[in-house]
Amino acid sequence: MSNYHDSNKRIAKNTAFLYVRMLFVLLVNLYVSRVLLDALGVTDYGIYVVVTGFVTLFGFINATLASTMQRYYNYTGTQDAVNGIRNVYSTGCYIHVLIALVALLLMETVGLWYMYRFIVIPAERFEAGLFLFQTSALTLVLIILQIPFMGLVIAKERLGFFALVSIIDVVLKLAAALSLEVLPYDSVKTYGLLLLCISILNLTLYVAYVKYNFAQAHLSRQINRDLLRALMSFAGWNLVGTFAFMLKGQGVSLLLNNFFGPLVNAARGIAMQVSSAINGFSNNITVAFTPQIVNSVAAGDDDRARSMMYNESRICFGLILLIMIPLSLEIDYILRLWLGINVPDKTGIFSILMLADTTLCTLNTPCTQITQATGRIRKYQIAATCVNLALIPVCYVFLKIGMSAVSSFIITIIFSAVNQVVCLYNTNRVFRLNIPCYLRSVVRPCLICLVLLPVLPALVRVSLSPSIGRLVTTTVIDILAGLPLIYLILFNRKQRQTIRNYIADKLKERRIGI
Repeated sequence: MSNYHDSNKRIAKNTAFLYVRMLFVLLVNLYVSRVLLDALGVTDYGIYVVVTGFVTLFGFINATLASTMQRYYNYTGTQDAVNGIRNVYSTGCYIHVLIALVALLLMETVGLWYMYRFIVIPAERFEAGLFLFQTSALTLVLIILQIPFMGLVIAKERLGFFALVSIIDVVLKLAAALSLEVLPYDSVKTYGLLLLCISILNLTLYVAYVKYNFAQAHLSRQINRDLLRALMSFAGWNLVGTFAFMLKGQGVSLLLNNFFGPLVNAARGIAMQVSSAINGFSNNITVAFTPQIVNSVAAGDDDRARSMMYNESRICFGLILLIMIPLSLEIDYILRLWLGINVPDKTGIFSILMLADTTLCTLNTPCTQITQATGRIRKYQIAATCVNLALIPVCYVFLKIGMSAVSSFIITIIFSAVNQVVCLYNTNRVFRLNIPCYLRSVVRPCLICLVLLPVLPALVRVSLSPSIGRLVTTTVIDILAGLPLIYLILFNRKQRQTIRNYIADKLKERRIGI
């Protein structure tokens, strides 16, 4: 029981670390976008976006590889505390060196071919774009090499360091953007080179921290072939799901471009930025829970794993809903405040619908986590892939018969709900989920919060005129009314008592310290 209490305290502390980290990173990144646009100008900023965006397509495997490494660190570390992590670390390092080399080869062949043939860059700026491409390719290689070290940091729940490196990273990127105004060199080339230097620093920090803090981080000349096959199989099926999810988003964008042109794509692109920012908060909360869920499954403690999945689902949904409500109510004012008067038509409604989809999808991540913890992910990923890819032809049919662009966003929400049902079914096949208990413990309280939380902020909105004062008031009321409702609705009596005891202990420690 003491171990469980300590683990829960660690989750709470790590969630707080990551929540603060995400808020800071989000605000700085928004400011960096404006600084870069001013420093580079419209043309060079466009070159930066298109070149680095293309390189990012090659890096979509990073999240998949990181989750694979973290899962095996926790699972094998629980089952074999002496050699488990050492074997995963050593095998993982060799795998990621190979992946980095393959990625670099693809970038220098397929990537360069695409640069010369398809990316439209003014002739006088092509050299700068090519230099940026090369620095971005090397940055991608460094990110891949960083994954075994970052995965071990997350698996060991050293999320304070993880948050610190993220904050250092974004601060240095801000400093790099600000320096472009005073450095007497080509801005595009300079910024690409500075980003490469920041990636070198990030890798160095992770390597030094892992080597100093974890004795198991030791390379072996021999590769465990069984573990190698397991890692590659697990990563492969994860990759299928990630690739399908990426194709779903890109497919809808292409359909909208085909039927409505680039203006609708611009509106969707801005909406995706808003949605991605909120999704980042959700991902940070799930990072705090993942190691403990995997450890519990590996130790055979299904009851604790199930309880943590329920808790994560409720907490994640409640906190994201708390952010989504004022954003949705004040989206038009926020967009004007952020982008000025040049907000593309329908950006507001697109953003609201994508926020709704993001909030619904927070319930899917815990299902994925607990399924991945079991290692039996093949059928789960195949089913989720089929649902995600089926979205594209359905959207096409509705657009073809004359429905508006909004229909694609509504259909996406419906498919997310279908995907949640499919994922619950497949999770229950590999792990005793207890569906009736899930509906009572997770779905019912989340629906109650969804109905009650927006009431007071909505009343404030209709009572005041659009202004910064209304935005602040709506947000404050949302937090002051929402947190007590989340506390009362999403937590049971035992959990509320645990929260009260934790707060009382912290206040007592502070009084003793004083």
